Amino acid sequence: MKEKLKKIPAPIVVLCYLAAVAVWLLSSVYGLVLDLAAKGTGSLFEQQLSMADFELVNMHEQEDGSYISENDDPQMIWYNKDGRTIRTLRMTVEFDLSPREMCLYYTTGQDEPFSVNKRVFASQQNDGSYRYTLPQGNITALRLDPCSPLTDKPVTMAFSDFTMNQPVSVIRYFAPGWYGMFRLAVYPGLCAAALSLLRSVLVYYQENKKH
Repeated sequence: MKEKLKKIPAPIVVLCYLAAVAVWLLSSVYGLVLDLAAKGTGSLFEQQLSMADFELVNMHEQEDGSYISENDDPQMIWYNKDGRTIRTLRMTVEFDLSPREMCLYYTTGQDEPFSVNKRVFASQQNDGSYRYTLPQGNITALRLDPCSPLTDKPVTMAFSDFTMNQPVSVIRYFAPGWYGMFRLAVYPGLCAAALSLLRSVLVYYQENKKH
């Protein structure tokens, strides 16, 4: 085995990337199995939401049915009162100004505060809608930040559709997306660099110990 590894250029790098791909495939299969089980128990199902389902913070409805931000942090909060499984949230919305950052925060425990450590970003779909994909786990609440306007420039938003848990193909579970591809490209390389440095330090220590 050692002779084979010697023939492979930078074996630590190769092994790190192989390990990353293996973990990604296993996590994809794990997510698919969990969702199939949730569908079997009836906790994962598609549902249409309306603005009435959200608690509005720093934004309000206008006479024409659109909504306007009151400051630079408008929020829409939804509580998972019946403990359903939540995997995705898709919304269709039009802005009169650039929405800038669009985040979906989530919590996994009762009365847990929202944190930047638990948030996902929107990916724009071909039909112009925005889709958020949440991680596996128990989601207790969502906080949608539909836009981050400048303080002196309120943004008007016209929402037309909210869909939770829209069905996706099996292939979707194995598509890492742009951010996933970035992690697969960068993180194994960083890990390999750290392991190579550690190996160099150990070799140096052992050689000097002999003397």
